[in-house]
Amino acid sequence: MLTKMREQGEETPLRGQALRESEVNFRTLAETIASAIFISRGKRLQYVNHAAEVITSYTREELLSMNFCDLVHPEAREQVLNRGRVHQEEFGAASRCEVRILTKNHEERWLDITAATIDFDGVPARLFSAFDLTERKRAEEQAQLLAITDPLTGLGNYRRLVDVLDAEMERSGRTGRPFAVLLLDLDGLKKINDRYGHLVGSRALCRLGDMLRVYCRAIDTAARYGGDEFAVILPETTAAAAELVASRIHNQLATDSEQPPLSASIGVAAYPQDGVTIEALLRTADGELYRMKSGDAENLSLSTAM
Repeated sequence: MLTKMREQGEETPLRGQALRESEVNFRTLAETIASAIFISRGKRLQYVNHAAEVITSYTREELLSMNFCDLVHPEAREQVLNRGRVHQEEFGAASRCEVRILTKNHEERWLDITAATIDFDGVPARLFSAFDLTERKRAEEQAQLLAITDPLTGLGNYRRLVDVLDAEMERSGRTGRPFAVLLLDLDGLKKINDRYGHLVGSRALCRLGDMLRVYCRAIDTAARYGGDEFAVILPETTAAAAELVASRIHNQLATDSEQPPLSASIGVAAYPQDGVTIEALLRTADGELYRMKSGDAENLSLSTAM
């Protein structure tokens, strides 16, 4: 028994030394890796490495007075909580997820978080290793934006138009409120190209695009439908109100002093009375557009004959 106690007594300092060496090795590794390390125990962070300071812009002392959830972006915090990824004051059971945070400098950053339960100073704790995804996220957002943007005018493209129409039909189905669509055709683009050249023709398209961007509401969506055709989606708008918007666009084009002068034929359609599908709605607006264009051509012929 004495021998056994001596053996145990001799092992205790060795185990303590091993633990201390292990802790030193962990801290040395944690301070040199690029990934941020956060160790949370209870309601406060107990340890953070240098990379955590760099990513969050907080000092080590500031971080150690915080909860890990304090770093989550306020706009994303409720969503994260509702998804069960945070329990009480502590990051939750999910082993890996992407989290949007807000740095001390109020910069949004995306982190790929891996969480694990560890023994820290003899007490269970949560370890979060975080890899900064911000640049990748920005590149993805830019690629997504380019995929739905017309490169000439900067407005949405046909894909963007269809996406918004889908969303508006869904919203209208829930609320029972209408929305309207304008289809615009830039009159005489071929004549402009033939007389002034394609650069002036491209500038004419951009002029119309700029006018739609400036004179439409923030909730409206303007898109280049294709070629010399544009579309504007007007949420919460009746057919009568859309006609007023079309009239305002006509008036703005008429008062534009830049040469050559521009005009546009505009067709109006409202959901759901003018079509309950994207195809039907656009077909109605297109029909109205060409009726207007044909009427203008007839009026021009009559005035020429007189």
